[in-house]
Amino acid sequence: MNSLLWSNQNRQYVQTAIAAILALAVGAFAALPLAYLPIILIIIAVIFFFPLTVERVFLFIALSIFIDRSFITFQGSYIRIFQILFLALFLKFTIEFLLSKRELYKTPLFILINLWVFSYFFSIGHLISVGDFWESVVGQLFLNLFYFISVQCIYNKGLDFFDKALKYTLVSGIIVTAVGILQWIGFFLGFEFGLSHYEEIGIPRPSSFAHEPDWYGLFAGYTAVWFVVMYLSRNTRLFPPMFILIGMFMSFIGVFISMARASILSLAVAVIAIFIITKNMRAIKLFASSAVILILSAIMLFIVNQGIFMKVYDRFHPSTSLETDQGAADSRFASIQLMLDYIPKHPIVGNGSGGMAELSMRDDIRQEYIYGGELNAGKGNANLFLTVLFDTGIIGLAIFLLILGRITWMILSVYDKSNFIPLGFLAASLFILVDFNFNNGFRMGFVWFHAALITSYFLLIRKEKQTLKSIPRGERS
Repeated sequence: MNSLLWSNQNRQYVQTAIAAILALAVGAFAALPLAYLPIILIIIAVIFFFPLTVERVFLFIALSIFIDRSFITFQGSYIRIFQILFLALFLKFTIEFLLSKRELYKTPLFILINLWVFSYFFSIGHLISVGDFWESVVGQLFLNLFYFISVQCIYNKGLDFFDKALKYTLVSGIIVTAVGILQWIGFFLGFEFGLSHYEEIGIPRPSSFAHEPDWYGLFAGYTAVWFVVMYLSRNTRLFPPMFILIGMFMSFIGVFISMARASILSLAVAVIAIFIITKNMRAIKLFASSAVILILSAIMLFIVNQGIFMKVYDRFHPSTSLETDQGAADSRFASIQLMLDYIPKHPIVGNGSGGMAELSMRDDIRQEYIYGGELNAGKGNANLFLTVLFDTGIIGLAIFLLILGRITWMILSVYDKSNFIPLGFLAASLFILVDFNFNNGFRMGFVWFHAALITSYFLLIRKEKQTLKSIPRGERS
């Protein structure tokens, strides 16, 4: 019996190692030009025909969900590792479904998020950019499918698999955070790699596997929220106590060195919300120890490089913060003003999804709103709710608020003081929403992965409760 178990374990280790090599290969080729696309497709085919289960491929997606860097673009959008892996996952899932090896489960939110995409088309008569509109539609439909398949995979395998998916997601966050910390330390040791903004604002800001420091701060902050919840609840369901402490410390450092003010503010709001909800006195100790670490770090930075220390001080001082962000705040304010001016043009149906990408590149718009400077580029732009209102009007915003309300209801319906998972979902969701009021990244893959985790956990807990009710009272253990 022991030899059989050992053989099974060895086979699993070998399969995992081979799958990891394949995942790394996919990631490496993701950095190559489109001319190498056939090679990428061959690798996808290998993953597809390789005897990996759908769930194993899914866990690799969880491990790469925060790897945002890619040099492959299509119609102005980056093709990320998780998207390539998801293509293989979707093909495997579809064939298994056609062979009747899988059952499709009713998925909350799926109709609503597709109804939201349908609302995009109400503005089709006056689109600002047809190309950006269709890219937004296709991109959102892809994310909707990603959400749906993710829920199917997790719910099919149960709570133990949910724990693995969440664990691997947080490991992905820690990996990205650790790389950023190494980049930051390397700067002071004379090795500059993956840093930005030092020449412009005098502060070295790491990006790690994110495209920019603000997104690095977002990923580190999301990870930090979960580790704070686990630390305060003393729950070791996913990680041992020492790993939780180290992970929390690293992710806090990651948020700070990103110099992403939105992420720092969002993390503070999320941690305060956790304290208000739980009234856990360990939070006071956490605040105190964090303050001590921050002061000591500031002292060390002052000793090592007084110039950078003063730049950091100016960045967070209210009277000088706008002068130390390379015009980022001015760009966001101008983008918000632009949206406020355009929203009344078509308040009911919006101006067309993705339209801000076109407007932000027009010279006449830049001249009018920011004196010829740079506007916050991209289809998502600076503020989540204003962007939705600009894109899809009151109709789209109403559906979007229903989506947020449904997610909140699912979290609250499974909330339990003795369980850290719902509290983690609540705090992490709050963190995301606050951050996206300054840096809208709602179309990022991890956001929809987060939503899939919430939905699948809700379904699994509901199923567990229904099973418990069906057992006669005398037979319950």
